[in-house]
Amino acid sequence: MMNVSSTVPECSALPDDPIVIGATGGSGTRMVRAVLERAGVFMGTIVNETGDCMLFEPLLDRLVNPVLTATRSLDYRAADLPPELLREGVALYRQAVARHLAEAPAHARAWGWKNPRSLYLLPIIAAAFPRLRVVHVVRDGRDMALSRNRLQLAKHYAALFGEPAPVDDPLAACRLWEATNRTAADWAGRELGGRYIRLSFEDICAAPERAVDHLLGRLGLPRAMAGDAAGAVRPPGSLGRWRA
Repeated sequence: MMNVSSTVPECSALPDDPIVIGATGGSGTRMVRAVLERAGVFMGTIVNETGDCMLFEPLLDRLVNPVLTATRSLDYRAADLPPELLREGVALYRQAVARHLAEAPAHARAWGWKNPRSLYLLPIIAAAFPRLRVVHVVRDGRDMALSRNRLQLAKHYAALFGEPAPVDDPLAACRLWEATNRTAADWAGRELGGRYIRLSFEDICAAPERAVDHLLGRLGLPRAMAGDAAGAVRPPGSLGRWRA
């Protein structure tokens, strides 16, 4: 069980091992969050209808585009960011987490949050929380090209690629999907090692208990809970929509 109190902790005393769920928007992170909650992970109470932790939204809006403008990639070293941007990012994350953990029950087995855009700021999050664990949800890019979720495309395409975002173009959605998933995986696989888990949305939908058992084992959570946690897996009707 994690060691957090029911009051807002001092920033200097925060635990440093969050489980962060990230992805391109519309990849199925809501379902993965529900799985982890069933397994006893505190994922926050200040959330929107899809389970995104809203405490992190302002800092994502503030930080992602300046970071992408400086790096043009999700695979970058925190130390290579402008020093003031890195300092601000670390401070904002630690302040947000202090508020986030204020509602955490003492019996929670672990803690974390779900916000797909976390994928863009993993080096900053790791600088703030050195034992960061990442669950990177990847959905078939052909499905993602046809997704109506264009938030990341509208907000961050121009900063990543240095050109205007063609929001209604499926090929632009493919380009963003490929670049973000590939470069985030490059960074996390190299820097986090076993604390990086790439989870196929199609795999968890096809064999929920097996995929959840593997996920819980990788996170050090009781695998005996896999059956119950897998009950949160409900494949959407949009799965495989590219075939139509």
